[in-house]
Amino acid sequence: MPNFSHIIFDLDGTLVNSKIGLFNSLNYMLRQMSIEIDCSTFVDQMIGPPIQDGLKHFLQFNDRQIGIGIRLFREYYSERGLYEGELYPGILELLDELQQSGKKIFVASSKKDLYVPTVLRQFELDRYITDFQGSGDESNHTKAELITRLMDRNQIVPSKKVTMIGDTKFDIVGGKANEITTIAVGYGFGNSEELRTFHPDYFAGDVEDLYELLV
Repeated sequence: MPNFSHIIFDLDGTLVNSKIGLFNSLNYMLRQMSIEIDCSTFVDQMIGPPIQDGLKHFLQFNDRQIGIGIRLFREYYSERGLYEGELYPGILELLDELQQSGKKIFVASSKKDLYVPTVLRQFELDRYITDFQGSGDESNHTKAELITRLMDRNQIVPSKKVTMIGDTKFDIVGGKANEITTIAVGYGFGNSEELRTFHPDYFAGDVEDLYELLV
């Protein structure tokens, strides 16, 4: 079994099931823009990358529409959406066990920096997290860049004792780019078959499997 010293978690789809808040935020955006599209067909794919990527790729928005869409999405999300979600069963117990055993726990999320601490407090995750890195501005940061910033700030040297855990290909690609161990989880919003094609070092089908890997 691996013995990790530093553990970096993705947030949405890995620690928190935030689908309902994101779904409601997308629905609000579409209604305000008078666009009749069933966002349930693509909401899972919108979670992980920056929102502007999803609006461009799945809705074919132009630059002007992307700007309007982001503003409306965040209008709902900042007031209500970020509170609409739930922890995956067993996550708090896992984090508590990791903390008790001396592991350093971090979060790297494509979510805007402004929202990450609120979400961490809302779901009582803040007591376990040493530091976090979100997307700080409107720039299109990759997950690899966010992980690099987090590691540099905390003087974490790339090694197999450091791991990135997430539910999308962006987490796996980002972890590999930083030369750390990668763990894909199959209970989030990513496609398990697709995740395996990116060759994560480990695959956890559920939180219990993740516990077995980490504790």
